[in-house]
Amino acid sequence: MKVTSKSHWDLLVASVPMLREFVRRHVAGSEAAEEILQEVSLRILASEGPSDCHHFLAWSRAIARHVLVRDYRMRKRAATELPLEDETAREICRHVTDPEGDVDARTGVARVIGALDGEGIKLLVRRHVLEHTSKELADELAQSPAAMRMRLMRLRSTARVARTRGQRAAAARAKRY
Repeated sequence: MKVTSKSHWDLLVASVPMLREFVRRHVAGSEAAEEILQEVSLRILASEGPSDCHHFLAWSRAIARHVLVRDYRMRKRAATELPLEDETAREICRHVTDPEGDVDARTGVARVIGALDGEGIKLLVRRHVLEHTSKELADELAQSPAAMRMRLMRLRSTARVARTRGQRAAAARAKRY
């Protein structure tokens, strides 16, 4: 950790109330806000900042914004991960109790795959299964990100139409019997 000058320390102490207000406006809980404020303070003390009061306040708010964004991304990423506990694992690894329903599901997937071309399937898998961003896909295929998002939207729409047609056909068959 860097040793900061007395004026740097004084600027930090003077800016803590402003930083606390700034962080609390963006974070729901006071405990989370205090954790973020502590991280901001450590980052400020670990680096050399401007010695002018106005520049120091702007610089410290920028550090706080960076820490807030980093914290938000970490929390969002953690929320999407599912721990495989006993009940969750049982739901995922269920035994097939309805073979006809399983065959219907396979038929539905085959219908959706049949409606898409091979490259479209690869794009959807890379985007939604492998979690590549549309920007990454666009860069690899030398397209604009907007064009890639539009292409993915059209592919999803085609898949959705094929799925609903299959569901309607299955419902019509069930009514006949």
